[in-house]
Amino acid sequence: MLACAGAPEGDLNAVRSLGERGITVIVIGEYAQPPSRHSRHCTGFRHVPNFTRHPKRLARVLREIEAEHGAAPVVFPTADPDLQALLEVLPDLGERIRPALAAPDLVAKLVDKARFDDLVRQHDLPVPRTLRIERMAQIEDIIAGEIAFPMIVKPAQPVAWQHPGVEPAVARAKAVVVETPERLREIARMLAPHGFHIIAQEYVPGGDVEHFTVDVYIGPDGAVRASSCGRKLRHDPPHVGSGSYCENLRLPELEQLAAEVLTRIGYRGVANLDFKRHALTGAYKLLEINPRLSQWHILTTRCGMNLPEMAWRDACGLPAAAPSKRRTGLRYLNEKCDFRAVRQYVREGELSWSRYLGTLLRPGTVRQLAPMDDLGPALHLTRDWFAQKLIRRARPARQTAPRPSMQTIFEEAEDPAFKGR
Repeated sequence: MLACAGAPEGDLNAVRSLGERGITVIVIGEYAQPPSRHSRHCTGFRHVPNFTRHPKRLARVLREIEAEHGAAPVVFPTADPDLQALLEVLPDLGERIRPALAAPDLVAKLVDKARFDDLVRQHDLPVPRTLRIERMAQIEDIIAGEIAFPMIVKPAQPVAWQHPGVEPAVARAKAVVVETPERLREIARMLAPHGFHIIAQEYVPGGDVEHFTVDVYIGPDGAVRASSCGRKLRHDPPHVGSGSYCENLRLPELEQLAAEVLTRIGYRGVANLDFKRHALTGAYKLLEINPRLSQWHILTTRCGMNLPEMAWRDACGLPAAAPSKRRTGLRYLNEKCDFRAVRQYVREGELSWSRYLGTLLRPGTVRQLAPMDDLGPALHLTRDWFAQKLIRRARPARQTAPRPSMQTIFEEAEDPAFKGR
């Protein structure tokens, strides 16, 4: 299980999904204390600092694990940075690992949004109008009317905007809503020294609750083994972030659309598809295909479809497990991220504190940090929070801590804002 800095949800949820089924789980973390390390289902841990920036370190540890256990480990990437690191080392590792991935070339096209745009055109996928920005002159063409404002801009690759000198809110962003021509020019000027890497996309009208996601597992034979739909009720950050409070529901037409999209491109394995429903037409528009587990796939597991176990069994050549009864109506809550998002929703008048408290008390909620049967990660984070508070209190009153450089932030941060979802 790969755990990159700043994206602790996916690996923790995969550890739980596999460990609950009696599967041995070793976490490879690029920082020393990922929450997944403290899960009762984690049976081993390897600290490999900054392996997403130095993939050869990851390859070395994977070889060591294969030698120690006498079998090729099944490797699960759980966020875009560690997925890209795994893609880089696959050719050298050969049969020494069994990656829980679709065909590597197809995965590479899906991760790179510029190459994904080519895939969209080739297979006529239902994606909003999209343009690649590779030079400053294109900005004026877009402003002249190629895509209307507001629009969405995204990094072409997950970490393509993470450079010194780029506004932190932009550098960390999965996507940015751009309201005005001047803001588009401002972002382009920041990114121009680093090669732009900008994808501009038509904005799909509708609020945050119009965002849907479909978790799918397609077996080696091309058959859909499992499919589950969720709706993002709140996002972190609001409006453009990942789901911090979500619900599971049945939408057969959307699940069918997701399966058709994956069939068109010849996909096999675990995938997570993000859609937004057009508020005026009701049409579902595909925003992206993540060729890996979603950050909150534990909700799908709790609804009776354990996608990590399905992928593990296929990778090991084992027969499929007996299907579980499908459930709907459960909700997922990422306590830490959602509280951060709620403060902004309240400021904007979109939510009240009383409604938020109802969220915390609602039965049938799958909790990210503190499920009663696996409290280790929550206890670790609580201890760490108190330790940080004590350290700050111990500093001399007039001492001002030096502001960390962007390089330090990118290499050492464990802040959930640095997520690859």
